[in-house]
Amino acid sequence: MAPLTGLKVLDLSSGPAGGLATMILADFGANVRRVIDTEYDSLNDMPSARMWLRGKVTTNDFDTSDVDVILVSLPNSHHCKYEAIAAENPSVVYCEVTSMGNEALPMYEGVVSAKAGRMKQMDAILGNKGPCYSAVQVATHATAMNVVSGILAALHKRRRTGYGDKLTTSLLQGLMPYDMGMSMQLQIREQRSDWTRSRPHPKRRMPTLLYQPVQCADGKWLQLGNLLDHLFENFMRIIGLEDQLALLPEATETVRNQILETMQTKTRDQWMDIFVKDGSVAAHPYLYPEETLVDPDMTMNGHITELSGVTQLGPLAKLTKTPAEITLSSKEGTGWKVSPGKNSSDAPLNGVTVIEIATIIATPLGASFLRDMGARVIKVEAVGGDPLREIHYDGALRCNQGKESISINLKSPEGQAVVHQLIRKADIVMHNFRPGVPERLGINYDQLTKLNPSLIYLSANGYGTAGPGAKRPSTHPIPGAAMGGAGYQAGGAPEELLSIDELRDTSQRLFLANEVNPDPNTAVVVCASTLLGLTARDQTGEGQQIFIDMFGANAYANFDAMVDFEGKPMRPTLGKDLKGPHPLYRLYKANESWVFLGIKRTREWEAFCQLTEEEINWPEVSDHAFWEDNGELTTALTEFFAKKTAEEWEDFFKGTAIACVQADKQYLSEFFRDQCNEASQWMTRVPHPDIETYYRHRPMVSFSSADPELGGPPTAGEHTNALMHELGYKDEQITEYYSMGVLWQDEQRDDLS
Repeated sequence: MAPLTGLKVLDLSSGPAGGLATMILADFGANVRRVIDTEYDSLNDMPSARMWLRGKVTTNDFDTSDVDVILVSLPNSHHCKYEAIAAENPSVVYCEVTSMGNEALPMYEGVVSAKAGRMKQMDAILGNKGPCYSAVQVATHATAMNVVSGILAALHKRRRTGYGDKLTTSLLQGLMPYDMGMSMQLQIREQRSDWTRSRPHPKRRMPTLLYQPVQCADGKWLQLGNLLDHLFENFMRIIGLEDQLALLPEATETVRNQILETMQTKTRDQWMDIFVKDGSVAAHPYLYPEETLVDPDMTMNGHITELSGVTQLGPLAKLTKTPAEITLSSKEGTGWKVSPGKNSSDAPLNGVTVIEIATIIATPLGASFLRDMGARVIKVEAVGGDPLREIHYDGALRCNQGKESISINLKSPEGQAVVHQLIRKADIVMHNFRPGVPERLGINYDQLTKLNPSLIYLSANGYGTAGPGAKRPSTHPIPGAAMGGAGYQAGGAPEELLSIDELRDTSQRLFLANEVNPDPNTAVVVCASTLLGLTARDQTGEGQQIFIDMFGANAYANFDAMVDFEGKPMRPTLGKDLKGPHPLYRLYKANESWVFLGIKRTREWEAFCQLTEEEINWPEVSDHAFWEDNGELTTALTEFFAKKTAEEWEDFFKGTAIACVQADKQYLSEFFRDQCNEASQWMTRVPHPDIETYYRHRPMVSFSSADPELGGPPTAGEHTNALMHELGYKDEQITEYYSMGVLWQDEQRDDLS
């Protein structure tokens, strides 16, 4: 039985953020009734709506008195107020989604991304040619996952108290995971003149050799993702350039040219056959979405399904005991009965313990979101700490906020015994190891469920457990290329064989377009999938094993392209200057600055024409202007916006139906840095290991009944002694374990070299 069977959900949202969220709830058993908002229903006309409208019944007649969950998106659905509904139905979980909280902007990803600096974040792709349109709809994806996670967390608390809650989230909060420690770094730089770690802003630079895009003999492109030294060494050995390793790092560009030329000696399929057979190289083709939908790593892991002639995404996660049931029609729903109890100001996940045995970004960041909703998260690190602490110091701090850290040698029987004791008292275990590794470390599902039968066990790897990539390594550029997002963001890649200079230039553009988003894209799915497992346990009393992977998670982040059907319109290009998919949803050069115009509805275009009719005689626009480039209209708008500065245009349209915002004011990290004050609704002050305090992001979902206590990041192994004492170990044994190398603690945290 699906975990949400019987749950009654009323969907008063329009567009993909709410649509994807309630689709996921429907996939896992909820009865979803969708109410059409005639003013905003045109947002559901895009091709991918054929996917996100599945599993729901459409109605204009609704009753809020007997539903479990209500989802509204503002500014539409403003007529459905929480206070009035909760007075009649105190157990209702009410979720409100906005663009930027109090900002009166439509829920259009492009508008929020431009205003918050994400499009400026892309300016390095073309180099000094202004911001670039952000192609992968990460804010929408993360917001949909935040809605799912917030609702499930509130339902978990409701089961304990009998009361519902009002929760809020926004597209801006959906962008928080993509500020991977850079706003923190800006704050530290302001306080520490000696701070030299990592760059705060993207620069136009060549790829690291570990992440080099390469062209093959048939003109097709591969993305490398060999983050760790041994993976890169394996790659160099396999392509016959092992001797070149001795030249690094002094002769990096010489070695790069050797790699680029060598990769042009075999076709893409020939190289991939070699890499798959070896199993120790991270590489995958740059694909178009149509290719992704038939990629064996997608199909064999159940990420693709077909309903009524539409090829589309399958379930968000594989729950082994309570799987999804994807259908076109809505399920039956009688509602979840709750008994009145004592209301509480506790955070929704208070009392839930998570053991995180994971490295780098995706899974640790996902665990941090559970911590933000009140769970206790204990991070089990290897001796020496999570490698991310050295690879990306700021990102590691971002991923570990609020956690407790214990460093253990899991290759030792004593270390495994310690972890087993932690797991006996836990609710959730999550890891991101490849198949076979958990067995070697003594943390495989079968072994742990003997210790804790109700355990929720989440496995998150790169490719999934089936398919040719099952045991292969993967890092963030791999799904970025495989899902089509990176190629789309770069404006495509030429397939005629290129010279070495052309190869260098194109690979640089692909690298800069293949940004870090695949890890946060996966992290929000880690959080939502774990809470699906917790909800299933609340309903059945049983734990289970859950599988997710970076391919499936990033397919959801590229949801707008992950459908195919007869007659589907072509995906619009972003133009050679990467400014946007069509003239009414696009970046324009203003006087010495850039604006983003965000128009998605005919009514908005009509209002635009009325407001500006004294300035220009606009050409007639058909409905196709929302999907196709129109040279005449683009030229007219380019000339129009050049007359004033971006700030003047934003002020001109403020308070109207038109979304027009400055797009080059600041980077995303600078936007959040500027929110660092005591009155901020987006940032809050916490301790920092290297400076006294700093401002970190608030949770991506806010609950009216609780304000979770938020913490800063721990040093590696900081809580080792305290946790060992909690488990009953004596000082003598703890000291012995340190001397044996079973335990470890960072003693050099003040060393900033």
